[in-house]
Order: sequence, then structure tokens, then C-alpha cells
Amino acid sequence: MSKSKSIAGVKWRQVAGAFAVGSVAFLVVALLRVDWLLAALFGGMTSALIALVFQLFRTRNSVEPGLLETPLYLAHDAELFDRYRKIAQQLLRISGRVDPNFRKCALQSLDESIQQITNIGDGKLIFKDTEAWRIVYERLLRDPSVMNYRSVALVRDPAYWQDGAGMQSMQLNFELISKSILTIERTVIIADNHWPSDSDMPVESLRQWIHEQSVKGIYIRIVRESALESEAELVRDLGIYGMSAVGYQQMNHDNLRTAEFMLDFDFSAVRAAEGCWTKLNVYAVPYEELLDQFRLGE
Repeated sequence: MSKSKSIAGVKWRQVAGAFAVGSVAFLVVALLRVDWLLAALFGGMTSALIALVFQLFRTRNSVEPGLLETPLYLAHDAELFDRYRKIAQQLLRISGRVDPNFRKCALQSLDESIQQITNIGDGKLIFKDTEAWRIVYERLLRDPSVMNYRSVALVRDPAYWQDGAGMQSMQLNFELISKSILTIERTVIIADNHWPSDSDMPVESLRQWIHEQSVKGIYIRIVRESALESEAELVRDLGIYGMSAVGYQQMNHDNLRTAEFMLDFDFSAVRAAEGCWTKLNVYAVPYEELLDQFRLGE
């Protein structure tokens, strides 16, 4: 007997037992003809029975279904059930192959797929060595429930996000701002060799990239990477999509291509990212303020 069935059996026996005891009590009180006591007993027993039934259904919903119950649980979700059916069909085909070398390789590949599906079950979508994540990025930014986007850009090369794919994403940012669909804030963490301590502004090519965003309506803050030496956990490339998800980008060794992009839809992860965002901006300075000081100094 499965765990869920045994728990359900115990709960239903509790309900039946409470009902039996209540029936005997009602009979005794009715024979005594004490109306107020009968009413009180009726109210108490009704509340107890409702509580027991409610607890039963909570328990049933909190316990994972067994292997035989899984198709029934998924049947109400046509899209997921279709994928479940296709996966099951392919597992049957794999099971029908007896070559031992094939089986070892197949099981290894399946273990990798299980890990990927486990990540998805945890609310994480991971893209490795691919720009396919930009499709999900655009979908999130266009989602009506996402009204603000907070971005941290970790820039260790002046050409950061200035290739074809990066510029396309920037144009999407500008489009959504111009249509008042989205508000965007971006904090740029800049490596010190691209913003020396004796310079008022970052190097020219990087400054132009920052300035265009500011002019197009993105609220920009900037900070030197060295200012965060004691706060290493803040030196990350991330994006917060409203309250829906947080994305983390890891760049390749050339600091230009994406090595990994992970989207985490877990609410606690979004809240943690917001905490990092707030802490980071204690160190960052609004670009407009620096620009005003730079103009005054000319």
C-alpha cells in the first residue's frame, strides 16, 4: 500500500470514528431533552468533522502521487500529459534494445536528462553555450505581468553586449520603454582597467554604450568592480524580471559570449536577488550625476 493511501485510510477512519462518537452523543443528549446542549454538541461535532475532512484533502494533495497515480494526476494538464506520453513511449523503445554498450550509454544520457528535468521541476531553466535564452528573455520582458526589469551588467570588456545578439536585445529594451510597457534600471559594474580611478568616466567606447541607454530612458548606475572587493557576492551579471524570475549570466573566458544563462522562477530566489540589488546600489552612482559633474569639470 502506498504512503498516500495509508495516510488517507487513517484520516477516513478518524472521520468515521468521530461520526460514530458524535452519533452516540447526540442520541444521549436527545434522550435527556436538553436543547441548548444539543445545539452546542451539534455545532462542535460539525466543526470537528469539517476540520478532519479538510485535513484529509490537504494531506492527499501534499503527498506525491505514486507511479500508477502519476498519469491520472497529469491527465488534467493536456500539454504536460502529451509530453509524459511521448517520454514513456521512448523509454519503452530503449528498454527493447539489448545491446549492453548501447544500454550503458543510454542510461548515462538518461541520467543527464533526469538532472535537467529535475532543474526544471525546481523552477530553473539552464542554457549552456547558446544564445537560445534570449527567446525566453524577450518573452519575459513582453509579459504583461512584468512591469519592471532590473539588470546588473558585469562589464570586463568594452564590447560587452555590443555584438549582433546583444544589440538586438538592447533595441528590445528601447522599444518597450518607448511604448511605456516596461521600466528598466541597469547597474553597470565596470572593471577598473576600463574605468581607472583617476578618470571621471569609463573608457569612451563603454561610455557611449552607457550614454545611449541613459538617453533612451534606462536609469543607469555605475560602479567600479574594485569598490565591491569586500562584497564579492554582489559581483554578478543578473536580471530581475518583476516578481516572476531572476536570470544569471556567466560569460565565457573572452567576456563576450554567454557560457551559461540560468533563469530561476522560485520566489525566494527573486527576493534574494532583490536584496543583492538593493545592497549593490549603495555603492553605485547614478550616471546622470556623474555626467553633470563631468560637464562642470570641463
